[in-house]
Amino acid sequence: MATSGNSEGADLRPDKKILIPATLVLIAIIACSILFTEASEKVLKTVYTAFAQTTGTLYLWVTVGMMFLCAFFLFSRYGEIKFGEEDEKPEFNNYSWIAMMFCSGVAGAVMFWSIVEPLFNLAYPPQFAEPLSRQSFEWAMSYVLLHWGPVTWPWYVVTALPICYMYYKRKKPVLRISTTAEPVLGEKVNGGIGKGIEIFFIIGLMFSNAAVMGVSVPIVNHALGAVLGIEPSFTLELIVLGVSAVIFTVSVSLGLKKGIKILSDTNVCIALAMVFFCFVAGPTVFIMDNFTSSFGHMLGNFWDMVFWTDPYTDGTFPQDWTIFYALWMASYGPFMGLFIARISRGRSVRNVVGMGLAGGIAGSYMIHAVFGGCTMYAQLNGLVDAVGILKASGGPAALVATLNSLPMGYIVLIGYCVFSTIFLATSVDSCAYVISCAATTKLVPGHEPTRGHRFYWAIIQAGLALAAITMGGLGPVRIFANFSGALMLIPIAFAVAAWFKMTKEDDALVKYCKPNGK
Repeated sequence: MATSGNSEGADLRPDKKILIPATLVLIAIIACSILFTEASEKVLKTVYTAFAQTTGTLYLWVTVGMMFLCAFFLFSRYGEIKFGEEDEKPEFNNYSWIAMMFCSGVAGAVMFWSIVEPLFNLAYPPQFAEPLSRQSFEWAMSYVLLHWGPVTWPWYVVTALPICYMYYKRKKPVLRISTTAEPVLGEKVNGGIGKGIEIFFIIGLMFSNAAVMGVSVPIVNHALGAVLGIEPSFTLELIVLGVSAVIFTVSVSLGLKKGIKILSDTNVCIALAMVFFCFVAGPTVFIMDNFTSSFGHMLGNFWDMVFWTDPYTDGTFPQDWTIFYALWMASYGPFMGLFIARISRGRSVRNVVGMGLAGGIAGSYMIHAVFGGCTMYAQLNGLVDAVGILKASGGPAALVATLNSLPMGYIVLIGYCVFSTIFLATSVDSCAYVISCAATTKLVPGHEPTRGHRFYWAIIQAGLALAAITMGGLGPVRIFANFSGALMLIPIAFAVAAWFKMTKEDDALVKYCKPNGK
């Protein structure tokens, strides 16, 4: 692996005290998952089930806490704090900034869940509704909007704030989640505790992104099979991984501004084109009516939905979905916090929270409204028995059948393959970028981790994704995502506590929060 010495205070060599332990743990997990697939899945499932049943409700409370923190930072005096010099302009324009954040935050999974989650909600509905009943249709999209809006984006923007503050205001020359805990832990953050937090972060993020890849690759496999007229296969999945590897290799070589930025901009354009086409060519009026009704239904039942745990029956919908999403988004919180921090130089707290929430939720809702609406229309009007296909053949097959029911479904499937493959590459690239930032010895603003370091983590990430694919199915994906969420709550708790302590301690806060700096 190439290393780089000091340059204007930077030391771009990997921190071996973080790199080596994290690598050993991840390689052991990858090896066990591939060589002893059934036993590994059984162990992971046992651990996760015990965890979810005993502590899952905690994550619902923490998720709601993140929502309140967003409102507090948006409307309080903290909103005026600027990350950078007082007269500094944002490093990236609003479109590219939101595009990078959106592509990294939702990855290729958004397209899968926009079709498959409503089908699950129809087949196994929440709130005691009967399968495929009118009530199940009312709840189906409402829960999708809850999960991909208020449950998701607050985790990202809140976690970004203390990292931004430490990096741009206190000028701490590392981009690590453990650094934000320094006001709480003191010098211990430079020792074993700090290294341990980083190792937790790296392992958790790897599991979380492996869950995304474990969903995305089989979908592209089935979509390509339908387009090419061949049977989906493990070999085809390896080819999809290989193509994604080529894309993120080029992206890593080009760096943040020419790599991730261009990929994100391009993919948002593809997403907008697909959404526009399906909206116009599909059941336009139904899509609008369904989204409007579902959005109102979610708002009217918001607290009942987010806090529903179904303690009186043996149903598992809250654990399988709302708690699953809370844990999954928690697992992405530190990653997104670090990534948002890296691209948010020159922005204020209010800008990061307000535009981050608005852009992220709007993008998510747009995709889910159109593709979820098309899915529900097809099922409701008998164009395709997507629920039956879901039960018989799984989510990827149901997704392909639903997209095929659209006008010019063949073209939509091709666009979907391109879209998901680029999303997958963007997700791998941004994940490798953030982890290499965390494992770099000293990274000052204006510098990037070495290419070799980023390649290193991308390769390991691909190995963990291969382990998730080898296990197969949504069960292991959920386990990977929720296991990572459990790990990530530790660094998130330190980061949020440190944020409040830093802002109270710094005299600079007075200057940036009072009118005219007086």
